[in-house]
Amino acid sequence: MHFYFPGAIVGIIILQTAIIAPSLFKTLEIEDFGKAIRNIWPKFFILVTSVAAIGLVSMLVTGDGNNIQLGIAGFTAVSAGFCYAIIPATNRATDEGDKKKFDILHKLSVYLTVAMLLTNIAFLFV
Repeated sequence: MHFYFPGAIVGIIILQTAIIAPSLFKTLEIEDFGKAIRNIWPKFFILVTSVAAIGLVSMLVTGDGNNIQLGIAGFTAVSAGFCYAIIPATNRATDEGDKKKFDILHKLSVYLTVAMLLTNIAFLFV
């Protein structure tokens, strides 16, 4: 059962980053794209945080999963929660034209999302 949660997280991340965001970018004007993304990304990170937290609690309650898998679930929940928490600062940097701050926050969010994706794939092999 505990394998379903990281599988769902991998699917959510791939759907959001490989299908939804690029599709919106290709079909919407930049202003509309910005509005849509500002609406979708917080929900994405809340969803990933929730699924990871539920997976972590599930493993703790049932005794399933090893320490590495518990660590991956905890890392995912904390990282997704952190990415959610920096969204207002990222948006503010965009609104204020602070490209340097935006680049740092955006890269941090992207790197953490990639790390979440890779660690949740690795979950199956540890």
